[in-house]
This record gives sequence, C-alpha cells and structure tokens, in this order.
Amino acid sequence: MRKAILVVTLAAATAAVGISVAATASTTNKTEHFSFIDTSNTAQVFSAIATGAFTGGGTYDSNGSGASTMHLFGGTIKLQGHATEPPETNTNRTTCLVTEHSAGTYTLLGGTGIYKGISGSGKYAQSARQVGPTPNGKCSFTSGNPVGSQQVITASGPLSLP
Repeated sequence: MRKAILVVTLAAATAAVGISVAATASTTNKTEHFSFIDTSNTAQVFSAIATGAFTGGGTYDSNGSGASTMHLFGGTIKLQGHATEPPETNTNRTTCLVTEHSAGTYTLLGGTGIYKGISGSGKYAQSARQVGPTPNGKCSFTSGNPVGSQQVITASGPLSLP
C-alpha cells in the first residue's frame, strides 16, 4: 500500500513539474529595448520602436505626467516613468543651444491586444536639444518657440509577455 502511494505521489510530482516547465516555456521573459524619438517643439508624440522579446513600431504618447501609452501594431502598452535624478540642463547663449539629460526607471502597467498581460520594468535615459530663436541676432527663449527640437529616450529592461 505504501509503495502504491509513493508511486502515485511521484507520478503527480513529475506531472506537476512538467506542467510548470510547459507554462514557463510559453511565456516570453526577455529583455526589451525601446527607442522613442520626437522632433516637435510642442507635441509629445514620439516615433516608437521596440526590439528584443518582440519587435514593434508605432507611436508613444507622453502626456508629461501620469501613465503614457505606446500604440504599436497589434495593441497598446501603458507605462509609467519615474525620474531618479533631476534633469541636467545647460544653455549656451552664444549658440542659443539648450541641452537636457535625465534618467529614471519605468514600469509596464499592462497592454491590450497581443500585449495583454505584459509586465516588466527597466531603466531609461533621455536626451534633448533645442535651438532657440535669435531675433535681432540675440538668443531669446522668451520670443517664441524653438526653431529646432530633438528628443531621444532609450529604455531597456526585462519583460514578461504571456
């Protein structure tokens, strides 16, 4: 009788391990790399490319505060960024160039479509440059919008996608 119980217990344990391995094998758990590029002086809609666990392209809508949304083919991904250091800004009044660098972390809050159930987190780095207007040959950031603007955000971290 004890021998029969031991055999049944071992068989159940082996089956449970097999089910666990199969469930793990169907979940993507790799590093994803995101790149967001914006050239607008006013809008916060970036071109977005994701590579790694999956490859996707589309847009990233940053509202400046709160959760942001990536709109990719097949669905959306919501994420929340958290600055870990204040932005470092430098202004060169001779060339009328402003540069800014910042860094932080992000958390994936979920998704829709093929990204439903996505989770993960990682780190990001942001770099921006703007050239200000030069009315009458003098640099002035109060006399209108910048004449040129570029912003690049790169992010990377592990994610889980069922």
